[in-house]
Amino acid sequence: MTAIVDAILSGFIAALASVLPLSPEGEPFSSLVSDYSYLLVPAYLGVAFAIFFYFRDEFSRQCLQAMRGIYKPSLKFVAFASLFTVLLGYPLWRFSLNLPGEVSAIINALSGGLIVLYSLRPNLNPLKGPDGKLPEEPSMVDSLSAGLAGGVAVLGSLSRTGLVLPALIIPSHKPRKAVEWALWVAPAYILLKLTLISWNSSGDVWIPFTAFLSAFITSLLVIHLLLVLAERRGRGLLVTLGLISVVVYSLEVLI
Repeated sequence: MTAIVDAILSGFIAALASVLPLSPEGEPFSSLVSDYSYLLVPAYLGVAFAIFFYFRDEFSRQCLQAMRGIYKPSLKFVAFASLFTVLLGYPLWRFSLNLPGEVSAIINALSGGLIVLYSLRPNLNPLKGPDGKLPEEPSMVDSLSAGLAGGVAVLGSLSRTGLVLPALIIPSHKPRKAVEWALWVAPAYILLKLTLISWNSSGDVWIPFTAFLSAFITSLLVIHLLLVLAERRGRGLLVTLGLISVVVYSLEVLI
């Protein structure tokens, strides 16, 4: 029974930290469950499957349009951002580059501060044209910045969401779009991480499956809640997400 509870908690923690601007790895989450590192692989899979399942209609529609020669900017964004994530993240891992936990926490806290700053002061947007109009669709610059942020996130226990969100908030994309697009490019990062994490699958199959299922269900619920709040509360949600990152990682550095 204890192993099942640990699997449920591991899936819940990994899903929550993956979707929010936190990191499922390192402190403080890895110390909460005894077998957390073993259960992180199926939990990551649960998060990736949840994202594909939640956005299945949008993904399938855009893929069908691409087969007809219609390439939506959002599909190009996902494709190129995912490519940039792998092209940067894999070499960083191959060269065994890593960051100490305290440095990762400081960077996570700073990225949370950026989310708060640009959510409260969207007029700081450097890409705003003379007519004051803002981009409605992601550009190649967004693909590059979001992809590079996702690639850098493989270092240490950096937060992928915490790094990718500022890349989409600084150009002043609408909060729902920023949150949604940050989720769309998460599977590339997760699949990259799964190739980097060593995992021994020996043992009772129901334990990792429970972690997978817990992460899958938690991710679906949190993604839906985030998108609803992003549509209704917009910048208030982004400020809250940034403050969560700032508080959690500032406490980690101080304590």
